[in-house]
Amino acid sequence: MKKRLFLHIGSHKTATTFLQSSFAASPQALAELDLLYPRAGRIYEAHFNLVWALNDRAFANRALQDIPVWAELFAEIDASPHATVLLSSENFGWGSDVTRLADLAKRYDVQVIYYLRSPDSHLESFYNQVVKDFDTKEQRPLERYMSEDQLGILDTTKLLTPWAEMFGRAAIRLRLFSKSFLPDGILADFVKAMGYATVPAFNPAADSAQHKVALPPDALEYLRLSNPWLTERAGHHDFVVRLVKFSTANPAAFQTTRSGILSPRARQVLRLRVRANQLQAVHAYLGPRRTPFPANEAPDFPGYDSRLPEADAKVMGKVAALIRGIV
Repeated sequence: MKKRLFLHIGSHKTATTFLQSSFAASPQALAELDLLYPRAGRIYEAHFNLVWALNDRAFANRALQDIPVWAELFAEIDASPHATVLLSSENFGWGSDVTRLADLAKRYDVQVIYYLRSPDSHLESFYNQVVKDFDTKEQRPLERYMSEDQLGILDTTKLLTPWAEMFGRAAIRLRLFSKSFLPDGILADFVKAMGYATVPAFNPAADSAQHKVALPPDALEYLRLSNPWLTERAGHHDFVVRLVKFSTANPAAFQTTRSGILSPRARQVLRLRVRANQLQAVHAYLGPRRTPFPANEAPDFPGYDSRLPEADAKVMGKVAALIRGIV
């Protein structure tokens, strides 16, 4: 009998880092689930090395078993007594050539897990992240970013179609990401999505997940306006983690601007913009139903119009003074 292989492919900004860190930190929970979370291909507690190898030109014409990190993975799975395997990397769902993974269908019973988030909260969270990440260091305000970017992260149908073509539509386990759809939390939902009836106790996620926590508005604005001068990679990640910890411990002190917050009308427009795309995916993988994120239910943000569109010198000075101890 083939082992079950779950591929968790995203989406970005749906608690992927928290999930990965939780699985990596909880060997006792994995044992209770009879679940292997392989070490092969793992970096930053996720299986990014597997994706990077697929995109490495040096391995462009090689079968999976001829790529060293994938060969290590197959050996680890074969040697494991566990009947179920989980691979997790949101980068799987971002530009991967899924045809390269055809061998997985021959070896395993492959199931694909993907979380769908409301487009407005997804974009706000993604924007927050690209401001924080050194490789992107986004400098544009959010609504300019929304109007100028193609927003490929919101094209759910395009992202999932290659996976359905490779492993079958029935293999796609589409989940909905919001508090109303996750009454017991994302970790419990994920475990149940794999078919388990009970959820064991998991250890706390590591500090590395802090980098993915959203900055409150003024801290985000401070970082956005500082990005042109943050040119040294060394220490950047640690600084962002310290900024996240400090500002989220006292979020009320960082609430003058609307940085990273969509206007109520922009939320509705964005939901309308991607409604057909999301509904097509929902119908394909969850069956006929209404859109899970209707435009008329987009949340309002009280006091949005009274906030500064961008930070002025006073706000920048305040934030600089507040965070002086962490720099």
